[in-house]
Parts: sequence; C-alpha cells; structure tokens
Amino acid sequence: MIKVFEGDLLSKALEITEPFLMIDSFRLMENGAVGYGSKNLTAEEWFFNCHLPSQMVMPATLQIEGMLQTMVMLIYQTEDHGKARSFITDIDVKVLNAAKPGTDIGYEAKILMARRGIFKGEVIGKSNEHVICKGVFSYASPHLMSAPKIV
Repeated sequence: MIKVFEGDLLSKALEITEPFLMIDSFRLMENGAVGYGSKNLTAEEWFFNCHLPSQMVMPATLQIEGMLQTMVMLIYQTEDHGKARSFITDIDVKVLNAAKPGTDIGYEAKILMARRGIFKGEVIGKSNEHVICKGVFSYASPHLMSAPKIV
C-alpha cells in the first residue's frame, strides 16, 4: 500500500505551512525506500510576482526547498521521530533548468545511508522526464543517534 500525504496532513507532518510549503503532495512507496513529492506550479504562485517577474521563474532556492521537504518526509516516514525534528547538515545541489508556470515538478527521494541518526539521501526533480534539479543531502536526527540501526 502507498501512503499519501496532501494538504493539512502534509503541512502538519513537516510543520511547514503555506506559502513556504514547496510540495503539494508526498507518496511513500510500499517498501519505504523511495518517496515522491510533487509541485504543480501555477501563475498564481507568490514568488512569480517578486522573483524575475518578467520571466516568471521559480527561485532555485525554492526548488531546493522542495527537494529538502520531499527528503525529510521520506526520513520521517521510515524512522519514528515523534515530535523531534531532523536538521540539514550538508547540501550538494545542481539546478539545471528553470521552473515556470505550468511546470509539474516530481521529486524522487531515496535514502542512501541511515546510521545512528545520520541520514544521507538523494533527490532528483524532474518535469516531463527532464531533470531540472538534483541534490544529495545529509540530515542529523540527534534524538536517534544512540540507536544502532543501519539501513
């Protein structure tokens, strides 16, 4: 069975609200090894009015935020975090193409390593099978650091 998070459920899980919620939905696949975030960009997005308004381009930092939110949802669904949160310790990203109104961004997240509260994962953002952004991220979850679990 696939778990799906949207709207208030997604916002509550991430503790992030509009307008800074950069994914519209998250799907956790059956095996829990892969999660998918998605964002459908419309011309009404708040950032198109204030970031290069003549070109209507989504800021790269917000594409990165969409990748981060997708990865943290995957981490939170594969480990019991309770009310504790993880924080980012390292980011290596590439933004390859512009995201404009009408773009549907699909973020695919995979955990590459999880050990004693440290997670490393990869996220690839695509639109129509074209990679628009990708990154490798490291997270720390201090409340899990004593647990000797290896994925």
